[in-house]
Amino acid sequence: AYKGTAGIILYYAGHGIPDETTRDAYLLPVDGLGTDITTGLSLQEIYTTLGELKAKSITVFLDACFSGSQRGEGMLVAARGVAIKAKEEKPMGTNTVIFSAASGAETAYPYREKKHGMFTYYLLNMLYRSKGTCSIGELGSYVEKKVKEKSVGVNSKQQTPTLSSSMAGSWKNLILK
Repeated sequence: AYKGTAGIILYYAGHGIPDETTRDAYLLPVDGLGTDITTGLSLQEIYTTLGELKAKSITVFLDACFSGSQRGEGMLVAARGVAIKAKEEKPMGTNTVIFSAASGAETAYPYREKKHGMFTYYLLNMLYRSKGTCSIGELGSYVEKKVKEKSVGVNSKQQTPTLSSSMAGSWKNLILK
């Protein structure tokens, strides 16, 4: 409808879970079961579908982790009590940028005082402060720095946001609009 001029933003805050056998990452809907991977949405399928769209830009914000851990205490996946490092799913297409709340087997922690996920709070903070005109690189650097610092202080746990892209060249200099 927009002949490739539309920008797509996908924001998800919730639980992600790994398939215990393949280590593929899944998003868990509110009615999904941590013990039944078929109730989740394959992150690779989502990235593939987004990558096939004719859009000017695709930006994905994931305030989720894929370790199987809950934001509070305990596990979502069975009763194994051990976090699994999900396979890193790659952005698809030629114009996709992905911001993720945590890396590897880390958990995406809450910022209870602010009533948000730690990642979401600092993401929104920078977008508000810059009036949405910061570059992808500036946003990624700010969120990573602030979340890493605050998570250790507030949650006594490490959380390292990540930034990846399917674009070539100087994509970190692109402005979010």
